[in-house]
Amino acid sequence: MVFYCNGNILDTLKRIDMSRFCRSQLVAITGAGISVESGLPVGTGSVMGVSLDDFFRRDIWLDDPHSAYDAYRHMLSTWRSASPNAAHLALAHAGVRIVTQNVDGLHRDAGSQSVIELHGNLRELRCDVCSSLFTAKLAFREAVPRCPTCAGRLFPGVVFEGEQVRHIARATEWVADARCVLVVGTEMNMDPVRRLREVGVRAGADIIWVLDDAEAWVCALVDACR
Repeated sequence: MVFYCNGNILDTLKRIDMSRFCRSQLVAITGAGISVESGLPVGTGSVMGVSLDDFFRRDIWLDDPHSAYDAYRHMLSTWRSASPNAAHLALAHAGVRIVTQNVDGLHRDAGSQSVIELHGNLRELRCDVCSSLFTAKLAFREAVPRCPTCAGRLFPGVVFEGEQVRHIARATEWVADARCVLVVGTEMNMDPVRRLREVGVRAGADIIWVLDDAEAWVCALVDACR
């Protein structure tokens, strides 16, 4: 069954009957909408003159690394200083497995132990030459930092446009194993994330969509589980 969370919360909870599920049977697939109430954008706009679309394209990191790193440092100072909201915390406290499209790291900050970050994260820098990983703090040491190991180019630990998302096979296994899939703050329009919804449907899981007011809905849904 597919349920959409809108209208009266109590009436919707009665219709869904979350008491059918243990919390361990839930998987949450999350997008930018879950972090709105933590003060983060939903994927549009710009940072320090760099559009978010361009930020996630490799070209700007090659053609204008100074602007790209200025935007990255600003994001580290703002996005990484944001706090998890009640939705992040409810999922973490319930031990729900998380498959997220977000790079803000708020699920890990909330204490979630089982998190797949499909699009990577902001907290790491990676070297394209030797594949070494470094803490993002390195970005504050020089305008365009180089790899301390081999002097190669460093890029943020995010998935750029056109690259394969990370750990999609494990995410597929989690969704196929779930009895209930919470889709929070994302419309899941793009492949391969869109296919996760199809995996859940084929496996017989209930799909519950939360597109707005994530804090209220996620807390209520998780609390209603047994």
